[in-house]
Amino acid sequence: MRFAGAVMAVVCAAIQLLGATAALAADRWKIGRGEGAATATTYSINTLSTTARTIEYRAALVISCKASRYPVWRASILIRRAISGQGGIPVTMRYDNGVPFEDVWTLGDYNRSLNMDGEQALARLARARRFDLSWRFGLFSGEGQAVFDVAGLDDAIADLAKACGVSVPVGTPGTQRERKPNS
Repeated sequence: MRFAGAVMAVVCAAIQLLGATAALAADRWKIGRGEGAATATTYSINTLSTTARTIEYRAALVISCKASRYPVWRASILIRRAISGQGGIPVTMRYDNGVPFEDVWTLGDYNRSLNMDGEQALARLARARRFDLSWRFGLFSGEGQAVFDVAGLDDAIADLAKACGVSVPVGTPGTQRERKPNS
């Protein structure tokens, strides 16, 4: 009997730990709602520096939906230091421990944000636990890199979709079209 009680205590502790881990992942995302739009924001686990003064700050990853915008879904990286250029900016991305690959994001907000519109990028991000993005500030200005813990994003996306009155992006964990046949 004593052994069974000890086993039960270990099982209960494991269940509580898993629940607490899921709650921490969901709490990492700060949700904002208003007028047909919603955002989920988290901050990088690493810091970036500005060049004029050495000010350390964390980049923000903002996932947003807006029913009146096309495309409805957007991922943005907000930074303090302006990036030189216009239009598309080449970035290097990596999900979890996967192979890094090149992509092009657009500049916005006075060249202090990088934006990727559309469901496909968001669905890839929602399936990851870690997201690493790097970019160049300019020809001679160096490189920026932001690393995010994106665990719990699939739950945040479901909350955003509900707040915006739109469907969850196809391919996001939990959507019908993402599941394999006969599962």
